[in-house]
Amino acid sequence: MGALWLMLALSFACSPQASKVPLGLGPLAVAERDADAQAESSRREKQPKPARRSPVTAPAAKELIAKEEASSSDAKDAPSDDEKGSEKKGSGGAAAPARFAGMYAGYDIAVFRLTGLPDREQRDDKAKIRIEDTTPGNVSITLINSEDGSDLCELAARVEGNAALLETAQPCFTGGGEGSLQAELTSGRAVVEGDKLRMDAEGTLSVALPDQELDGDLTYTFEGDRQ
Repeated sequence: MGALWLMLALSFACSPQASKVPLGLGPLAVAERDADAQAESSRREKQPKPARRSPVTAPAAKELIAKEEASSSDAKDAPSDDEKGSEKKGSGGAAAPARFAGMYAGYDIAVFRLTGLPDREQRDDKAKIRIEDTTPGNVSITLINSEDGSDLCELAARVEGNAALLETAQPCFTGGGEGSLQAELTSGRAVVEGDKLRMDAEGTLSVALPDQELDGDLTYTFEGDRQ
């Protein structure tokens, strides 16, 4: 046994030690490695590439300012509601001028007030007024005596829209004899609406008696229709 162990010990002592340097790859290992690399490269090429997005550029500051100025200008130039209404009237929607001329029949009330005397009221359900055109923008208003058809007075008036205005004091309801009533209409307004006429007027009164002179005032109202 001692000789056998001695021979084994000498055998291990004389055999070369294992190399610590890698021996490298054999031909099969190299071929296998190249095949794996080629397969990986092919797989990557087959994968879909992400779509390229076009870069979005924000609008330039100058363009934004130009758009805001254009919007403001359009808003200023747009006609207001009042201007639109005026345009509509000017394009054929304007109201036709009032027609005053004609004979009107209806009723009137005249109230006379003299100092120291009771009021006197006259009502006439057959009253008539005649209106005639005189000069552009002016008319004459004639009050007619319903008892005999004569003219009581003729008044000059200026037209404003659908109204005719008395501008100065004008005599009316005046008698012809001594001691008769003297009256003047100092203001008045006749308004036409279609074929209807309404007139309101005010004035002054005076009566010269043998021993005194009385003053007072009067009011007159007429409503009637064109005949």
